[in-house]
Amino acid sequence: MKSNMKDKMTVTSFLLVPTILLILFSYYPLYKLFQISLSDWNGISPEINLIGFDNYKDILTGKEYLSSIWNNMAYVITAILQQFAGLLLAILLDSNLKLKKTFRAIIFMPYVINGVAVAFMFNYMYDFTNSPINMIIRAVGLEEHAIRFISLGYGSNFALSFISFWKYVGFTMIIFLAALQSIPSEIYEAARVDGAGFLSLVRHITFPNIKNMFRISILLSINGSLQAYLEPFVITKGGPNGRTATVIVKSLELAFQYNKFGKAAALGVVLMFIILIIVAIQRTLLKESDK
Repeated sequence: MKSNMKDKMTVTSFLLVPTILLILFSYYPLYKLFQISLSDWNGISPEINLIGFDNYKDILTGKEYLSSIWNNMAYVITAILQQFAGLLLAILLDSNLKLKKTFRAIIFMPYVINGVAVAFMFNYMYDFTNSPINMIIRAVGLEEHAIRFISLGYGSNFALSFISFWKYVGFTMIIFLAALQSIPSEIYEAARVDGAGFLSLVRHITFPNIKNMFRISILLSINGSLQAYLEPFVITKGGPNGRTATVIVKSLELAFQYNKFGKAAALGVVLMFIILIIVAIQRTLLKESDK
């Protein structure tokens, strides 16, 4: 009896510390975020004046705020494409391809480069005058077809989100490659003996065995894409005219440029609910696919 009580006390003591840390550094800040979102706090005043849901009304009816949410969708689409590209690369490099270790290193290399350095590199690549891509286009006599990457309207968001694609597709590939190498080779050999082709192997063996890893990876990728910040901030500062401002860029602009911390917090809460809704939809779709 005493031994059981001692074991329970030990387990409780181990759980107590992380629980307290979780409350202090996750749930309490979340509570304060929601409290500030219901106010017109300017970030300086010691008092927080509650104004109800006015900030949320402004966000859900304001074109500039809805536009920032819509801009994030380009990053979500690119993040989903990144998952499939990473999976395809992992499948190809899990085969008996020559120099596959070299290809793995080359594809993974962008992930270890500093994000700001990558953004500045693409800032040069996207420059209308000095872009190597446009230089090649002009060199072949097609100057009128030179591309204004950051002046493509909504397409500019895809140009910026491609930077994340280029940087993280190698990391996604490594995750899936690790999952693929856990699948016994005997299963593939038996399927090939039965006449299974490449697509059949992927559909009936590869994907079912890495499905859980795919769920986690795509969830983290979508979550990260909805919090995109570095690329638009470094390259365009959210311009021109807010056409590339993501939710995080807009929140920082509201808070630190206009001292509208209440509205910035409300935009953050809206983003959190969007993430929760997308996660719920994803879980529902994946559960349906399991049936």
